[in-house]
Amino acid sequence: MTRATRPGSIQSSVRAAYLAVGGLESASEDLGVSVTTLSYGTEVTDLRPGGLGVNYLDRLGRIEPLSAVPLAQHFAHLAGGVFQPVDVQGDLAADISLLTREFSDVLAKHAEAHSSDSENPTDYTAAEARDQLKELDDVIEVAVSLRAALLTRAGG
Repeated sequence: MTRATRPGSIQSSVRAAYLAVGGLESASEDLGVSVTTLSYGTEVTDLRPGGLGVNYLDRLGRIEPLSAVPLAQHFAHLAGGVFQPVDVQGDLAADISLLTREFSDVLAKHAEAHSSDSENPTDYTAAEARDQLKELDDVIEVAVSLRAALLTRAGG
């Protein structure tokens, strides 16, 4: 059994990670580490400040949010996703305009990659794929920023 944790804390995230693999005992078995050692990851104590290191990372991220970005990107990648920091400020009409413009860039790159001018008109070349990934990242950034701004305005 894992200890109670404060929602939104790093300890809560560690607890959720344990639960994702079947609980503390399963995580212990998977990692080859004792249950007691893993349990430290969900505890904040003066006897062992910093826990297993995640508490230090959490504190650093709260002090300087940009330091959390590489960690979020790393774990998002491990989970099969992506992490893109967003700015929730701004004019929503401008955000829609920007989203439309960025998506048109994706369409233009797609048309270019599948044109007769491409080395392989039936698929993306490596260089075309890299260029398209950059355009897609721009769309994702704008779309997620717009979503975050709408979510803020919706009160959630």
